[in-house]
Amino acid sequence: MKIDDIVHGFRLIGVSQIKETNGTGYTFVHEKTGARLFFLETPDDNKVFSISFRTPPTDDTGVAHIIEHSVLCGSRKYPLKEPFVELVKGSLNTFLNAMTFPDKTMYPVASRNARDFQNLMDVYLDAVFYPAMRENPQVLMQEGWHYELDDAGAPLRYSGVVYNEMKGALSAPDDLLGSRIMAALYPDTTYGCESGGDPDAIPSLTREMFLDFHARYYHPSNSYIYLYGDVDIEEKLTYLDREYLSYFDRIPVLSRIERQAPFPACVTKEHFYPVGAEDSLEENAFLSLSWVIGDTADMKRVMAIQILDHALLRMQGAPLRQALIDAGLGRDVDSNYESDVLQPFFSIVVSKSETARADAFVHVIKETLTKLADGGLDRTLIRAALNTIEFRLRESDFGTSPKGLIYGIRMMKMWLYDGAPETYLHYEDALRDLKDGLEKGYFEQLIREAFLENTHEALVTLAPSRTVGREREAAQEKILAEKKAAMSAADIARVIEDCAALKAAQEAPDTAEALATIPILSRSDIRPDAEPLPLEVRDIAGTKILYADIETSGIVYLNFYFSLAAVAQSDLPYAYLLAEMFGAVDTARRSYADLAVQRNLYTGGIGGDIVAYTRAGEPDSLAPRYKLRAKVLRENLPRLLDLLTEMMTESDYSGAKRVRELIDEDKTGMELSLQRAANQVVASRIAAYLMPSGRYAETGGLPFHDFLSAFQENFDARHAEMQAAFAHILPQIFNRNDLMIGITAPAAVYDEIAAQLAAFQEKLSQEKFPAASYTWEIAARNEGLTTQSRVQYVAKGANFIKLGHRYTGALRVLETLLRYDYFWTRIRVQGGAYGAMTQFNRNGFMVLASYRDPNLAETFRIFDETADYIRAFDASDREMDKFIIGTMSGVDAPLTPQMKGDMAATFYLRGITQEDRQRARDEILTATQADIRALAPLIEDAMRADVRCVLGGEEKLKENAALFGEVRPALHI
Repeated sequence: MKIDDIVHGFRLIGVSQIKETNGTGYTFVHEKTGARLFFLETPDDNKVFSISFRTPPTDDTGVAHIIEHSVLCGSRKYPLKEPFVELVKGSLNTFLNAMTFPDKTMYPVASRNARDFQNLMDVYLDAVFYPAMRENPQVLMQEGWHYELDDAGAPLRYSGVVYNEMKGALSAPDDLLGSRIMAALYPDTTYGCESGGDPDAIPSLTREMFLDFHARYYHPSNSYIYLYGDVDIEEKLTYLDREYLSYFDRIPVLSRIERQAPFPACVTKEHFYPVGAEDSLEENAFLSLSWVIGDTADMKRVMAIQILDHALLRMQGAPLRQALIDAGLGRDVDSNYESDVLQPFFSIVVSKSETARADAFVHVIKETLTKLADGGLDRTLIRAALNTIEFRLRESDFGTSPKGLIYGIRMMKMWLYDGAPETYLHYEDALRDLKDGLEKGYFEQLIREAFLENTHEALVTLAPSRTVGREREAAQEKILAEKKAAMSAADIARVIEDCAALKAAQEAPDTAEALATIPILSRSDIRPDAEPLPLEVRDIAGTKILYADIETSGIVYLNFYFSLAAVAQSDLPYAYLLAEMFGAVDTARRSYADLAVQRNLYTGGIGGDIVAYTRAGEPDSLAPRYKLRAKVLRENLPRLLDLLTEMMTESDYSGAKRVRELIDEDKTGMELSLQRAANQVVASRIAAYLMPSGRYAETGGLPFHDFLSAFQENFDARHAEMQAAFAHILPQIFNRNDLMIGITAPAAVYDEIAAQLAAFQEKLSQEKFPAASYTWEIAARNEGLTTQSRVQYVAKGANFIKLGHRYTGALRVLETLLRYDYFWTRIRVQGGAYGAMTQFNRNGFMVLASYRDPNLAETFRIFDETADYIRAFDASDREMDKFIIGTMSGVDAPLTPQMKGDMAATFYLRGITQEDRQRARDEILTATQADIRALAPLIEDAMRADVRCVLGGEEKLKENAALFGEVRPALHI
């Protein structure tokens, strides 16, 4: 194809070689509609498609977010209630979702199967252009908001999936702060609006506003179509034009993102967030200083700010971070650089502070940045940060997210604002310029321009309040009471009737004809054999090596599995503390700041955590290990091993100032992450009720927060105790005995790695220690954990092996059908929760849990009725195939080289063989309706065990206190 060729209605307007992605980019425009299309041709078989629209909101109603949900609730070709869910059930997708950003909405899908990929494309395209929501008012009621009323005498309530989702999202104070920062920085543009929706504003969204937003923005003339991978582009262009775009004409779409005029001076905004009656009002505020910096079109500057962020605030001992900590302004420092908007912004946040310190906060930032700009910027520090960014770019390892998806999101930084879409894929020139600029004062000048001379800044504070939450709820109750009082009897009857009609529609099954419209694959499209994970058990100087021979593009991935068998039960909190502090204190050779520089300069990262491994089929087994992860370019392996040796054998934990800082950071981090990790919190509490491994792991959970609190309150005594504990657990942990090392690298470099690891082991302790014994009480506490959340996270669990059942691959199919059928309908669609999930583990642990759920007792009732649903399960063979195929999309998710090596080692440690994996795979692929019904006794026994935990709003939990053994604050702050 040549420039200006017209290929099936698309004019080719640009071609570029993109060596950074091993691909070629083709930029097209659709002649008839003006639709933009970019194709990134690569050999990757994990193909990606997305269609995106510029969707700038003008208010806080969350209309863009609600439409993102709503277009996936049926369409012209696919007249089902939830085509999205039917796709999830029956697709081999490697990614399937939709995302609302502050100024755009993206609908991406990915699959390695060509037929599946085409099916996904078609369902999504029909959804965005011809959604049933335009004719069906119940979609807005379900996904957005509606009045909830079952009885004329009951109070009026709001409900809706997005409404409840955002109640949960904005319950986290740091998320609320982020929303308020954008409102302060962009008061006159779309970025000042809450694109997700503010729960107080969502009920002002009318159906007319809803439909108008879709009609205005969901048009090919406002679209951005992206294709990636080994795609037959001519076939796709033909299809896009023939099936969709040719039916539209080019129209003007007024979706251009306007720029916020710069401020003449810093603006100040004060806000409040709710805390509980037992939470302190002191040392609990957030201080933030933020700037709008330039334009996303300046890719070099965007990358440079990312580098400064890492160097000045994110690395251990980073100078601006340390200056704020040393000034005693708060307990922790965070930063955020948002570059996926037209005018990027950068924020510095201090938590656990006082609003009275705001002026001092600004002064320390400006004073420190001035010193750095005037010659105090350490070149090696910037070089180390630059190396970290470069390593990430070259590795292109995005975990479970397809790299093509991340490339597509990255492209929108320019494409959405009418720039060349491939700009952000070409990073080599920018890296080279930044390396050159390092010695020429570029970063010093950038500090002056971006932070010191930039008056487009906002000082936003967020203070705790014991009354603001109650006042907000009271105000809403008053509004709803007034609305109901203004209704006639006929109006109230109509609301009740509408709610009943909505519930009836939600409960009504899709017709067989409607279900048949969703294209699905067949079981024969799935390979019958489990993919072997490369693993050889070898030996290096007496240490067991778990070796994965995989091509890794010059990177060596290492996992050190140190046994924790000798660590006494009383020392476990200190073992978790050691894991948090490892590599973050001074050593005999270097300060912790210098150590961080070396780590960033010569490695791709070092990190670790404690894992309480269990053997498959053995619920009471326990083999705890400290898993230390590291990655490095092969030529820098000697430096990595030298750094690890230094951290293991020369770390100095006696510095009270540094230890206090780390305690403060860890405790604050746990408090800020509580809402985002709430599902994990309740699941881990239930695991601790049931199994030794769960009890062990939970030592690093909520009890660890209490341990850190006690450390803060009696620091000197606890610090002395910590040093004594570290003195005897360090040789117990960093010990050659029972050490295993995972290596993921190609065979050509194995011998070189082995020789260096043999020398490394000589520096570890070889003393033998007896195994510790643990005397925990394993019993259900059935806790209600209170927070200031406006929603709940509800969970019930059990250990089904202990109840006399066994693990089978059919449980994976049950996970799929519960999540996307029974729970989706009962908990999300009807109950208004954001979602629900299930988990069945080979060690017998299982949990059913809801997420951002407005309900509590009702959800427990749904969990308890799960066995009835399973016992009555009766799906057609086609529907059964769909559930199995959807299950296999998770089983066969693509793995990066690092993930393959890691998973192979984990299977070995848990005693899961290739034969076990194949047996489970066979049980999935041959699962029948009868196999699913046969699982009803397992679920029934599990629910009868009545093991439960909920994290949620204080008032809601206290109303349902009879359901719990104990109701208490989740954290004592």
